[in-house]
Amino acid sequence: MADLNKFRYTIESCNHCGQCKWLLPGRMYGWDFASVCPIHDYYNFDAYSGQGMLNLAGEIMNGTLPHGEKLAEMLHTCTACGACDVNCKNVRDMEVLDTIYELRKDCAEAGFLPESRKKTAENVVKNHNIYGLPHEQRFSFLPEDFKDDPEADTVLFAGCSVYKHPETFLAAVKILRAGGVKFRVLKEDEWCCGASLWRMGDWEDAKELIVRNTEMFREMGIRTVITACAECFGSFRSGYPRFVETAFETKHISQVALELLRDGKLKLSKDELPVTACYHDPCMLGRLSETYIPWEGEIKSYGLHVPEKQWRRGEHGVYEPPRELLNAIPGLKLVEMPRSREESLCCGQNASDMDPDFAKHTAEERRREASASGADTIVSCCPFCREALDAQDEYKLQYLDLTELIADRLAEEVES
Repeated sequence: MADLNKFRYTIESCNHCGQCKWLLPGRMYGWDFASVCPIHDYYNFDAYSGQGMLNLAGEIMNGTLPHGEKLAEMLHTCTACGACDVNCKNVRDMEVLDTIYELRKDCAEAGFLPESRKKTAENVVKNHNIYGLPHEQRFSFLPEDFKDDPEADTVLFAGCSVYKHPETFLAAVKILRAGGVKFRVLKEDEWCCGASLWRMGDWEDAKELIVRNTEMFREMGIRTVITACAECFGSFRSGYPRFVETAFETKHISQVALELLRDGKLKLSKDELPVTACYHDPCMLGRLSETYIPWEGEIKSYGLHVPEKQWRRGEHGVYEPPRELLNAIPGLKLVEMPRSREESLCCGQNASDMDPDFAKHTAEERRREASASGADTIVSCCPFCREALDAQDEYKLQYLDLTELIADRLAEEVES
């Protein structure tokens, strides 16, 4: 059951400093590109911010504000990108994002969940994917002669996005095969990772799905899960430990590809790719991918946690492997946006079902930032960021998926 009292310290300690909305002054490049909260940047009301969410949580916790449909819509317009949480922790250690999760959970248990989110949950429960498409068609794009290693203890997890972007999965297959990695594909046994469920507050369905997936991995002897989807990666790392103990390691394809490249098992083409690219850090591969470690204890004066708590401040996300891979491509010049790594601006796609205009505005702001950095290309590795950032607008930036880019740049001959 939801229990906002678990976050009473965070809720009551907020002093309205505004750090959840902006980069630290010492990290700003200037006033432009200084905001980190997409909803506050768009709506310009304090309620639409980490601070505002904590205020709402306090009112609900104390019984002075009831749940309702409009409140639910507001809570779910937030992309839950975690930028507020990271920047709050630059000043003091409080759990802003986890409070937002608990607030959503409380809202869902009160019977208030936006219709689009209800539909997504229904799709996952009935069809095992967020789109509600036939489960048996999940891997219908695979050629009839496709072969994997059914005895391998490593699985390449496709994720729901494989319905829309099978080319990314095939690129990951190409990379693993070129590097001599033995892996298996779950096919009809693969269900959604569950990210959409627990992040929207539907923890009952999320737990059932996560227990099912975890038990399946255990029974199959899976020790490593590789994914090319940032959302799945973040879910396995920061979502699953909230529900179960996991015995498998999660790796992103960029981490695996870099290991293979360093070991000489992969070679990139020497042909130059004359582009100036910036890398967009997906939220669930970056700041939200740090392993979640459950904590129970007592919070004493000045926020002293007993026993000591291991904090997730976003700094240990997967930031360097994608950049090292890009730097290894001849001719490619990598530039950085002012908001990058744990302070990356969310693309906004996670709220496109709630407010398309807000989502479009946020994606355009990110593309404006990329253009201002001198880039002609945006590279990322999240299917949802792809939907947001692969657009036609005044900035005329092309979008490239990192996994597909690396697969396309593989040399034909690789030394064994």
